[in-house]
Amino acid sequence: MNRTSSKLSHITRATAACIAALGAAATAQAQTVKQPPPVAAPAPATAPVTPLDNQWHGGISIGGAAASGNASTLVLTAAADGVKATAKDKISLWGIANYGSSKNNGVKTTNNDSLRLGGRYDYNLTQSVFAFGTGEGETNKVAGLRSRIGADVGAGYHLLQTPDTTFDVYAGVGAANVRYTDGRSASGAELLFGEQSSHRLSSTTTFKQRLEFRPGTGDLGALTTFDAGLATAISGTWTLNTGVTIRHASKVPLGRKTTDALLTVGFGYKY
Repeated sequence: MNRTSSKLSHITRATAACIAALGAAATAQAQTVKQPPPVAAPAPATAPVTPLDNQWHGGISIGGAAASGNASTLVLTAAADGVKATAKDKISLWGIANYGSSKNNGVKTTNNDSLRLGGRYDYNLTQSVFAFGTGEGETNKVAGLRSRIGADVGAGYHLLQTPDTTFDVYAGVGAANVRYTDGRSASGAELLFGEQSSHRLSSTTTFKQRLEFRPGTGDLGALTTFDAGLATAISGTWTLNTGVTIRHASKVPLGRKTTDALLTVGFGYKY
């Protein structure tokens, strides 16, 4: 009886030892299992260079210079643009004005006197193809242009659309009426070929440019315009703006140059 009890006691102790060893091994293995790394929160999406929120976005820039003494000079420039866009359509407005005069020995001379205003409506037919209608008017008496009013319709293609860059090409047909300071005038049909882009160069700097070529019938001649603007935020919504405008017309009054260029530097407000 005692021998039997001794055997049972040995078996019990051996069984308990095996169970304890198995438990320790399982615990060690559980501790060596690596926990999966925490899932990082997704980075916030970058807002597109042209927000599609159905709100107006753009800027206003003003610059100038004045001097007095033996001779007096005054230069004033102003530029503004605005865009209201959604995923389906876009409204664009723009304007630029330039005035400059000088006075010497009581004689005042106007060196610059130009104004240009325009607007355009784009409607996306597909994700890449859009239709548009545009209208623009301008005057530049120093260059011999009393007025030019034109309107165009056409279609275009979104070549590139990223949060930091948009690039479009487009073409269309239209009509224009031109009146010159020498009394001549011209009206007729014209074609339109153009491209435009917007770029976010950094978190504080944006760049926009537009190039258009309009060959017209008869005495309208051909008109080429190039507009570019660089805006850098300096404090909140205030910006430092630099703009370039180049205009080339194949038909101008006698004695006037065919190409006018304007470089502007000023402070602006972005909204």
